Amino acid sequence: MAHDVLVSESTPTGKSNARMKQTVGDMVRSMAVVLAVVAAILLVTWRPQPDPVREVNVDQLLVVAVAQADFDVVVPGIPGLRPTSVRWQPTAESKDEMVWQVGYVTETDEFLQVTQSRSDSSKFLLVETVRGVPLGSVAIDSVVGEDWTEYRSDTSTAFVSMNNGTTTIVRGTGSREVILSGVESLVLAASLQ
Repeated sequence: MAHDVLVSESTPTGKSNARMKQTVGDMVRSMAVVLAVVAAILLVTWRPQPDPVREVNVDQLLVVAVAQADFDVVVPGIPGLRPTSVRWQPTAESKDEMVWQVGYVTETDEFLQVTQSRSDSSKFLLVETVRGVPLGSVAIDSVVGEDWTEYRSDTSTAFVSMNNGTTTIVRGTGSREVILSGVESLVLAASLQ
């Protein structure tokens, strides 16, 4: 079955087509205008990102912990530490013993944490060392004693002292030397007040 379809053929009219005369130079100039507008918008709306570390005030809770604790509360004396978390409360793993814990960000953006409690529970130790494996004893001169045990986990290194019924843990994600300096720099919080 044949269909009658009328097809017209294009015939030149003799008029020039303006689009045919555009050049690559015109395209480059158009792109430059568009990029200039985008750059102006970015320049006007760009804001520097704030420091993602949110510091907390340790002083108020430190006063309470020093007054209530039946052990000597300690804090690291390393300059440039920024406190990011603090708590003075029991945990499920501490068997209802109060826990002093302060987390810091170091100058090299690593994590350093000091934890203290009367708890000597194996669960407490397991959680606070992030399932760390004991590597052996280390003698470190600090205000809580010289006998420390080094623990290593996949994510951090911890040094643990169990002295006079108090468990003190200094844990961090930085180099072993930075964490050791955290242990060596411990000062009695009562002496800071």
